[in-house]
Amino acid sequence: MESKSKTKNIIIVLVLLSIVLVAIIAVSFTMFFKEQEKNVNEVVKTGTVSMNYKSEVNGLQLVSLTPVSNDVAMENRTEGSYFDFSVSSDIDSDTAIDYEIALVKDDSSTIPDSDIMVYLEKQTSGTYSKVDDPKEFTPIKKKSKLGSPAKSMVLSKVSVSANQVDNYRLRIWVKEGAIITDPNATYKVRVNVYGKAN
Repeated sequence: MESKSKTKNIIIVLVLLSIVLVAIIAVSFTMFFKEQEKNVNEVVKTGTVSMNYKSEVNGLQLVSLTPVSNDVAMENRTEGSYFDFSVSSDIDSDTAIDYEIALVKDDSSTIPDSDIMVYLEKQTSGTYSKVDDPKEFTPIKKKSKLGSPAKSMVLSKVSVSANQVDNYRLRIWVKEGAIITDPNATYKVRVNVYGKAN
């Protein structure tokens, strides 16, 4: 009888130890992957990619709801009609970093994405030239490989293998032919940069 009781106690202790061991392993894996995901957004293994800008907010908010043609909007030099920012790459060794520039729409925006045009330029030899033609704001459906979140729009993907600073200019506007009936309608985006070593 006493032997059965000891065996039962040993089995209970073994089961409890197994449960504790499985819990420790599960927590360790969770912490590892959580920390790894955090590092992707801040430091890219053997280097860093960071975005710099002079204004108080890293993005744009439409102040004029008047629809504009692409030709006029692309040349608009009015203060507040564009957002200048730079992306700095600081690479520690022989590797390359891929980064992408993404627009994240603010939840307070009330204008449909299909009425918004987006245009990105990159500075080369002192002048800005187009990265791509103006496009409607088109959100991605799921998180990108480089980390841009679902519902953001990826504007450009760049691969760099040396320390450098890339200067960009972003413009957004209400596209020609759009009908905005709400005088309080808004559209606001933030610019973010996501990267990984390749």
